[in-house]
Amino acid sequence: MFKSNSIKEKLLAASAVLLSTVTLNGYAATATFDPSAGIVDLPVVEVLSGGSSAFYSAKLQLSGSELQLIAADPISATKGQRNVFDSDTNAVHVASVVVGADDYYAKLKLVPGSNPLRFTVEQLANNAFQGCPSFAAPGESEGSCVLSGEYNNDMTLTKNITWVVSGGVYIGGDKTRSATLTINPGTKIFGQAGADYLWIRRGSKIMAEGTPDNPIVMSGPQQLSAGEWGGLVLSGNAPVNGCNVDVAVCETPFEAITSEFYGGNNPTDNSGVVKYVQILFAGNAVRPDEELNGLTLNGVGSGTLIDYVHVHEGLDDGVEMFGGTAQMKHIVVTNIQDDSFDWGNGWKGRAQFVLIKQSSSVGDRGIEADNNEKNNDSLPRSQPILSNLTIIGRSGETATQGILLRRGTGANIWNTVVTGSPTCLMIDSGPTFVNAGSPGSLTGELTMVNSFVQCASNYKDGTGATFTVADWFTSQSGNKAEDPLLSGYLPSTGSPLILGGVAVPDPFFTVVDYVGAFKDSDDDWTEEWTFPFN
Repeated sequence: MFKSNSIKEKLLAASAVLLSTVTLNGYAATATFDPSAGIVDLPVVEVLSGGSSAFYSAKLQLSGSELQLIAADPISATKGQRNVFDSDTNAVHVASVVVGADDYYAKLKLVPGSNPLRFTVEQLANNAFQGCPSFAAPGESEGSCVLSGEYNNDMTLTKNITWVVSGGVYIGGDKTRSATLTINPGTKIFGQAGADYLWIRRGSKIMAEGTPDNPIVMSGPQQLSAGEWGGLVLSGNAPVNGCNVDVAVCETPFEAITSEFYGGNNPTDNSGVVKYVQILFAGNAVRPDEELNGLTLNGVGSGTLIDYVHVHEGLDDGVEMFGGTAQMKHIVVTNIQDDSFDWGNGWKGRAQFVLIKQSSSVGDRGIEADNNEKNNDSLPRSQPILSNLTIIGRSGETATQGILLRRGTGANIWNTVVTGSPTCLMIDSGPTFVNAGSPGSLTGELTMVNSFVQCASNYKDGTGATFTVADWFTSQSGNKAEDPLLSGYLPSTGSPLILGGVAVPDPFFTVVDYVGAFKDSDDDWTEEWTFPFN
């Protein structure tokens, strides 16, 4: 990383290079710098705001150690390599800017409150391999560097290096010697062939900021089968359950690696950013019969930004929440061999726009939801708020349920469609039924509204039932057991999903009027940034 004054010197010393003269990985440079005028030209800038985009042609003027916006003209949407401004992080990601004879990735940060808009240069990283940094060892293949062990200093993973995870890689100590791991757009991280995983401990952060055109990839080495590496684990300080009632702050060991703890008393705890990230072919066993998930969220707080994440071909669960208050949007979970979306230990988070698509041959449940396995009434009780899920299950002798709600869990489910499984909905275990209340007199802790089911059998009553799942579902507003008219995972023209939804009265949720993860057949937000899954 360079400081602002050295960036200025580099820019001022550079000569202008035409956009068409230099390519990187088959793409033209996305920005050019004219030192005589001190102007950075950004022909295409995608501005991300929530789930929408706008495109501009922009120019920045060098002024001291900052860059000031001097022009921004709307243009048509475009694909391919481009510059991206992410309003969630107030960062401009410049994929390729030529400075003299070198080609760089640049990250610009918006100066808060500036008008006209001004940016500082937070990072300038050469797009050509420059050797391994001091915190990594050279890998076996050219251009690769190996990460291993525990890291207690901030570090940045750049896209000019193929990063190899060897064994357990831990960022920070547990609530001590904390560090921040920054991962640039387009960076690729691979496990080797076993229990290799990346773990962000309590107090530390991951800043994995990908872009639609340059997602971050975390994968197994062959990209052929589930379980080629471990996965990504975040541990936070948000509340979890499972402790004795007289314990003031509940902290609990992780089930697969019992030496690692999670949980605390900070619901808004911030473990960083995971955005435009692929997590592929994960789930290797870290010890016998104890596999990691693709994305594991241990006591992660609501201050963490999780958006546009694809988990594909996991040997265990796709995304699993162990307590906490983690919130997420635009999640794709495909071809998972166990449960696609799993929670327990008091998860009280939120999720919107989730696509769950099982393979035709393997996979357990779309959602497996628990409060606490040992004490079904342990507090805080799991009660996430979920909206706009599309769950496409599979048939066959080993297939199970689209959604299983059990072991005392609560949940408030909105605008969701479940189809394709032998059973769409199942509620199980006495404490779950008691927590829900009864049809016509629900407690509000386990609800499902404006949702659609279409399976071989839509409902199944589990043990301890005090009402039928059919009565529970049909007694709530807007629910229907009918054909959702899907074409693949998108609603077809005339689908009842298109105008079947309602707004969720919670500020986290985008206001929509449709059911499922997609507004219509033109609203495929999985395009470009995901791993091929169809």
